[in-house]
Amino acid sequence: MNEFAILALIFLAVVGNLLWFWLKNDLQQLGYETHFFRGHFNDLSNAAEVIKKTDNPQTKRTYRSVLFSIIGVIILMPTIFFTNIPTIGTHRCKLFNDYLENHVQAVIESKFIDSFNHNIRTLNLNNGKRETQTPIFVIELYDYLQPNDSISKVAGNTELIVYRNGNERTFNVERTDWCNE
Repeated sequence: MNEFAILALIFLAVVGNLLWFWLKNDLQQLGYETHFFRGHFNDLSNAAEVIKKTDNPQTKRTYRSVLFSIIGVIILMPTIFFTNIPTIGTHRCKLFNDYLENHVQAVIESKFIDSFNHNIRTLNLNNGKRETQTPIFVIELYDYLQPNDSISKVAGNTELIVYRNGNERTFNVERTDWCNE
């Protein structure tokens, strides 16, 4: 989601809440029953009732403005959100591009399924300087890997080489498996 859409959603949320709380407070002063945690749409029908009953043009104008603004916020927020949310395909392609940029030269310390991150197959790697975690992009690679295996991947290359007991095996990540672009 782009920065403008996020700022627009935040702005609309703040404005919508301020208007709604003003409306609740004003309706309460006029004798209508309001609740802060339920019955929000009753407030809209009560505002429409105030518009019909009042003879004061300023009150009608204010209530119409607030009512239409709240309805506008209710319509605009999901519209902005759903038209700006990234697609799953775009996210998968970004993951592939991030993988492509990575350079790896490390020994596998351990492997695990990261339950806090959508059950992504993850490796704990030790490159001699620090330990890092990296997700796995080739399903059969996760099953093949064992602690103390060495792995190597050059940035910009899709091939990942696994070294075990003097033998090497190459795994390749296909762009078409991750990107439709």
